[in-house]
Amino acid sequence: MDTRFISFFTHSKDIFFVMDMSGVILHTNPAFQHLFNYTEAELAGINIADICHPADKERKEESVARLVADKKLIGYQSRVKAKEGCYYNVTWSILLNDDNLIYSTGSPVIGIVDAVSDDIVQHTIQSLNEGFIVLDAGWNVLAFNPAFLAMTNLDAGQVALSRLTEIESLGLTPRVTDEFQRSLTRKQSLQVQYLNSFSSSWLRMNVYPYDNKLAVFIRDITEIMIQQWVLTLEKKVLELNTASRYTLAQTTNELLMGIEGIFPEMICSVLEVDDAQEKLHNLAAPQLPKAYCDAIENLSVGPHVGSCGTAVFHRRQVIVTDIENDFLWADYAGLAKQFGLKACWSTPVISSKGSKVLAVFGIYYNCVREPNDSELQLIGRTVNILRVLIESKRNEENILDQNNRLHSIANISSHELRRPVATILGLVNLFDRDDMLNPLNKEIVTHLDTTARELDEVIHNIVEKTVYMRVNDTEMYGEEVKGGR
Repeated sequence: MDTRFISFFTHSKDIFFVMDMSGVILHTNPAFQHLFNYTEAELAGINIADICHPADKERKEESVARLVADKKLIGYQSRVKAKEGCYYNVTWSILLNDDNLIYSTGSPVIGIVDAVSDDIVQHTIQSLNEGFIVLDAGWNVLAFNPAFLAMTNLDAGQVALSRLTEIESLGLTPRVTDEFQRSLTRKQSLQVQYLNSFSSSWLRMNVYPYDNKLAVFIRDITEIMIQQWVLTLEKKVLELNTASRYTLAQTTNELLMGIEGIFPEMICSVLEVDDAQEKLHNLAAPQLPKAYCDAIENLSVGPHVGSCGTAVFHRRQVIVTDIENDFLWADYAGLAKQFGLKACWSTPVISSKGSKVLAVFGIYYNCVREPNDSELQLIGRTVNILRVLIESKRNEENILDQNNRLHSIANISSHELRRPVATILGLVNLFDRDDMLNPLNKEIVTHLDTTARELDEVIHNIVEKTVYMRVNDTEMYGEEVKGGR
């Protein structure tokens, strides 16, 4: 390296560094280290591209070509990332020296944006759906956008007079404030997410330190978290469903417990519908009182039978937001009141072929309320999962039953069928064809008649079992059975 340049820029206020033709940093001066908050050891040996803005890397080849041709670049601008994550816009003067090393000196652009750019930035921040605030080192709120006001349910005057830690609606935890302090002290960007106990919502905060202040973007990620949890639950339940040791009731119970874990205020139940589409039977209800479940066991399907019986009767979703004052619950409101149940939303689980209602999914609440969009989406997903669970288990049962009947038919063929046939063959051999008036012939004919009837009964049983299996196939796969076949 040229010691003249090194000596000259060691005490300069301009930032200065030396790199080879591939971009590897060989030397930096104290001004460079101070501005970008790196130590000399941290910078030595890294490529300048690693700390340049990704968009500036695209101009690298063009700039190198110009430098090789002209031996210098004057007024070249690029953005360099400081240790804490923010970018500085720097104007460079770059020289390709005779020792084939690149010597660069520069100064940061002061005055971050001009008036037009500032208007664009302000408009963008004000239009964000995410909350945005700027904090000083004492946690005072220096700036904020409308989304932050909506998120905290405060007006501009209240926020302007508040410290971040005093805003109760954010539900800040000690862990979150510790992370903020760490970002400010270490000048490091970070992300933190937590459960806001005040609003029962999940918040994600991206924190960026700058000039002893913090710029914070706040996003409500409750929907994202719920989607992740529901997806994980669905995967778990489907895996359980493939295990033969789990019954339909056990698998459904796991599903409902998972939903109640994600939505603690929900009380879920699933009632199976009988083949006649007339009665409801308890399948799973982890949190419903046993006495209530016993009371509604064998409940009839009908047009005014609470939420579940009505949903099955009409084959559509029934949302009752206030049990006590809804005519559908006129005969059952007293029962619900005993157990503090004040709302019930019921959705039928209809078979994939649309021919039958398999079950009904019910959600109870201890307060009067109607579902929001996310809850309606959850209900739709849960009904789809329940359809898969019920139909797959019933198909398994049908296949097992058919296998048993096939074994039974095989046993009939090998034992019950063979015995009367052997008897008939034996009697035929004893028949006296030379003397038709032989008294023994009359007894043989009588035995033949009895044995033939026995054989007919065996054949009838085989036909009956075969027809049963075909009917089951029809119900399982939704095929049409032709009359007389």
